[in-house]
Amino acid sequence: MKNKSRILIVDFTDYEDYPIGGYLTFAKNMMESFGSELALAGITTSKNDPVGKWFRKSINGTEYDFFAMARYNRSRTRNIIPDRIVNLILANYFKRRILTIGIENLFVQRHESLIAFASAGKNICYSFPGLENPLNISKYSYAGPLAKMFERRFFKKLVHVNTILARGDDDAIREMVARSNGTMAGRPVIKFPTRVRTDIFKPMDKQIARQQLRLPSGATIVLTTGRLAWLKGWEFMIDSFVKFSEKVTDPHFLFVGEGEDFDEIMSYISEKNLTDKISLAGKKSREEIALYLNASDLYVMGSYKEGWPTALMEAAACGVPSCVTDFSAADEIIRDGVNGYIVEKHDEDIFTETMLKALRLPRPVQNDHVTRYSTANLKRDLLSYWTLQ
Repeated sequence: MKNKSRILIVDFTDYEDYPIGGYLTFAKNMMESFGSELALAGITTSKNDPVGKWFRKSINGTEYDFFAMARYNRSRTRNIIPDRIVNLILANYFKRRILTIGIENLFVQRHESLIAFASAGKNICYSFPGLENPLNISKYSYAGPLAKMFERRFFKKLVHVNTILARGDDDAIREMVARSNGTMAGRPVIKFPTRVRTDIFKPMDKQIARQQLRLPSGATIVLTTGRLAWLKGWEFMIDSFVKFSEKVTDPHFLFVGEGEDFDEIMSYISEKNLTDKISLAGKKSREEIALYLNASDLYVMGSYKEGWPTALMEAAACGVPSCVTDFSAADEIIRDGVNGYIVEKHDEDIFTETMLKALRLPRPVQNDHVTRYSTANLKRDLLSYWTLQ
């Protein structure tokens, strides 16, 4: 018997806290919006969960049908075999068993997951997490030569998709369609921004937040959040902060998050004799991240590529002024001179001066253009584009 109107999500996450990033955040937003109407296929980090079969699992008080394709060690941020390859192999291997649940509506947000499930004959909604070819921005150096072949195969599979969403701006969507060499011609791609928990990410008193986090009340605190990876421009941000620190009182730069470059960042901080000014706070809950955002004077992102960045949405929702580089969707979130500034190129001097300008913006900065993308509206907005069977 078919499970009408339920949704099956296939992803490479444990749907709790591993691995961190935009995929997990959007999946969790879906879970909070749809609850047990969802069935989840992914991975597990629990030694108690079975692998290779459906079972019931409680996540944050809600019971889900859950299928684990593999068991992972949550302490590892980089594996010998890239996650995309493992995901593609496992998704193909377990596809028939996963589909035995009988759900007709399939939500996918990874290229390799779509490649595996596209021909399953389901009502598929594919959501682009970003519009870049993921192999062109991979942390594995040997992925680049495979990028064009991988994307050609992916575009061919998109013909099986009923609804296409994109977490990126109009320019990025047009560039992606152009790269498809006609495959996407005439196919509607719906701009569908990432969502933010406005009940968590909201303005609060800066000093109260600092007291809770035991941060110095008179310091000038700069914050960045998210994955610790070269693509996020951590070296550029540190070098810019060094120049910025010469012009402000008691400067501190905090990184909140985890990732494969943790050790490299720590070494760089040590080499530059910055251990008294820069700290890596590690992985934090959303509630803790909201506190860090409200405790900071300035939020920065130095990314080279982004989709629709959840981290920047959260900062903007908290009313914190931001200084960011010019990546996809930056100008959808940052309004120059209103809630922050966008720097067009990775120039440390320009970025430093712009950080100082952003620091002078009155807070809380305007955030209503971001809070309209609250997770409270996610279910309604998604179902306005995707008709369930």
